Amino acid sequence: MASASKRNRIMNRAHILRAIWRTPRISRIQAAALLGLDKSTVSLVVNELLDQGLLVEVAQGEASRQGGRKPVLLQINPNFGAVLGMELQPGFFRAALCDLHGQVLKNWTVERCRRKESFSEYLLEIIESLLADTGEYRPQIMGVGVAMGGLVNSIKNVIAGSIPLNLESYDFQHEISDRCEIPVIAENDANACAWGELAFHRTTGMHDFLYVFVQMRSDDQALLDYGGIGVGIGVVINGTLYPGANFTTGEFRSAFWDHQGSGQFSLTNQEAAQVTEDPALRERFFRELARNVAVIVNVMNLDNLFVGGDVLKYQQELDPILHEEIQRNWPYDTPVQCQISFSSFGENAVVYGAAGMILDRIFSDQIFPLGDIRNRHGRAEVLSKFTEAILGLGER
Repeated sequence: MASASKRNRIMNRAHILRAIWRTPRISRIQAAALLGLDKSTVSLVVNELLDQGLLVEVAQGEASRQGGRKPVLLQINPNFGAVLGMELQPGFFRAALCDLHGQVLKNWTVERCRRKESFSEYLLEIIESLLADTGEYRPQIMGVGVAMGGLVNSIKNVIAGSIPLNLESYDFQHEISDRCEIPVIAENDANACAWGELAFHRTTGMHDFLYVFVQMRSDDQALLDYGGIGVGIGVVINGTLYPGANFTTGEFRSAFWDHQGSGQFSLTNQEAAQVTEDPALRERFFRELARNVAVIVNVMNLDNLFVGGDVLKYQQELDPILHEEIQRNWPYDTPVQCQISFSSFGENAVVYGAAGMILDRIFSDQIFPLGDIRNRHGRAEVLSKFTEAILGLGER
């Protein structure tokens, strides 16, 4: 067991590193005030991280009213490492390589069907081909996030089930991550989208929001199984993804469903398959979706709602319906204060989110207070091990 002093050093490094990641161009004095730490402690840790090359000094800030030296501003060195995000779908995958600021260095969209090989062989081959195609960046890659539809425990790295990928009780850690040279973490696609908003909009101070991810698939199997419409929800509370007791947060069937079809909504499979072509069916679906979302937004008093996926092309149709139904669900005369935003990441929301999840893990606090919502399921221990393995924070 680590000594108290070593544990404090690890905690201080983690907190300072995350503060600088979330607040680029921050000074040592500002970081000390933000974290309630001694200026000398912050300076010591910052100097070590500068020596490691993980931080860089970028500019001088304004001097205080009392005058004196101008503070030196700090930020993460974007070139210290890189992360790879993937979206895995039947028949194709998308991927993006990002630096530590989240800037995209390279994109891929590749049609790739699983043939007779096992899922493990299929995915390992994809990962290896992507890593080989990163060229000079390969030695810098610190982790890979893989997002997919299904029930995914991203802390234990286990997939309870994925209908699109035909998986059940799949040990992703053993089958994939342990067989790769760098950590590979699985995540649900809607949750990945929520991670993307957290990571790439980290400087905006958003803490509590909903991400609604809508897929309108047109492949024969999806149309046959459930009409092609699938909706997942990512829930963010207190600045981190809320997984629920069994990592099934965001999975639901509409309150209006009553065995009309095998999907999530009160549409027959045939009706669901025609939503993209039939404006009347599309409005019916959008209104039902909005009424389900309105309950969550109002019950949880969320001030931000993000929408992404295939529904982005219908933004002008869906946006007024969401506003109307959220307000209609509210029992008071006062307007609901909820900002509705359609993802700016477009078709790459899942990919960037998978990369964002890895970035958030790298710059995690590691140590969470007892009872903190973020520490459910032993998350603190997992993140601590991940960050120490990636950055070696526990070695000094």
